[in-house]
Amino acid sequence: MIGELTIGMASILNIIRAFKIQFYIFLIFTLGLIAFRVIRTKLGRPYSRLIIVYPLIYLLLTLYSSITLTLHQFEFSIGVYVFGVIVGFIIGDLTTFNRKYGNESYQSSASVAFAWSLLFLVKWYAYLYQPTFPPLVDPIITITFTLLAGIIFGQAIGIMFKHWRS
Repeated sequence: MIGELTIGMASILNIIRAFKIQFYIFLIFTLGLIAFRVIRTKLGRPYSRLIIVYPLIYLLLTLYSSITLTLHQFEFSIGVYVFGVIVGFIIGDLTTFNRKYGNESYQSSASVAFAWSLLFLVKWYAYLYQPTFPPLVDPIITITFTLLAGIIFGQAIGIMFKHWRS
């Protein structure tokens, strides 16, 4: 009886792929993150030193998604990430602060986070369900959303720096 209930690892992966559970989890997580960011962006976010938390989540997910890159592609993506941080810092330094209910708030664009999220979904969908996906497309997608993650992180640092200066 116990031998009949034992499921091998290959069977579990086939079940996940068959029902696309992982993709739906990523989809729900990403859509929730997008909705949260768009709402907070529209309303303006109160300034806090915790502004760096969401960019760190994007960074960790980007690093996790970089497992499919070769060493040279990964090194290139690090350079692209640093470039993104610089661009994001400039964008963040242009952010304006407003007084809202006695607290400082700021508004930033959610378009970069939206683009990153879409590319993240495309990459993981292709990785899980399209094994015949052209091999050149995966590094291009990964390096592009590495740039976007750098912009998100740099923007948070730019906003912190501007707040510190004022």
